[in-house]
Amino acid sequence: MSMSATTRPTRSCFGSATMSETSERFASGAAEMQSGPAEVKRRSPLRRLGCGLALALWFLLLLTPCALFYLATNGEIRLSHADMPQPHSQPRLLISLINDVNNRGLQILRSTKTGAVDDTSVCVETAVTYLLWASNEGNQDAVYCDCYSRADAAAAWTLEETRLSPCE
Repeated sequence: MSMSATTRPTRSCFGSATMSETSERFASGAAEMQSGPAEVKRRSPLRRLGCGLALALWFLLLLTPCALFYLATNGEIRLSHADMPQPHSQPRLLISLINDVNNRGLQILRSTKTGAVDDTSVCVETAVTYLLWASNEGNQDAVYCDCYSRADAAAAWTLEETRLSPCE
C-alpha cells in the first residue's frame, strides 16, 4: 500500500508547506551544496567592532569581583605616573577604601600634569572624589594644584606652591 505525495498532500510539522514541497526544497538545497561552496556573507567591520567591545566590557564585568577583593585585602588600588615629581603622592589613579568612624566608602584620587612649560617647572592637578555610603558630613570632593620647579633637568623637584583650586 503505497501513497504518492502528489495524491494526498500532508502537512509537515514546519508550517504550511506540504511534504512534496518540503522534499523539493530539500532536493534543491542538496543540489546547491554539491555544485560548490555557497558565498559566505561577511559581517561588517562595525558589527565586529561592536562584538569586540561588548566582549571586552563583559570581561571587565567578570573581573570586577577580583578588583573588589584586591581592594578589600590591600585597602587601595594605585596606578602611578612615571615622570611626575613625588610620584607616590601624585598617583595617576588611586582608589582607596575609607573605613573611619564617621565615614565609610571609597576615595578616588586622580592626578594630571598641567602647565608643563619646560623641563624646569610643572604643575600637577589632583582631583579627589568621595563615594560614601555612610557619612555624617556633606560632599567633600576637592581639586587642588601643586606647582613644582627645579634648577635644571638633573636636579630634584621642589614644591613651590599649593593652590586649593584647579590649575590655570
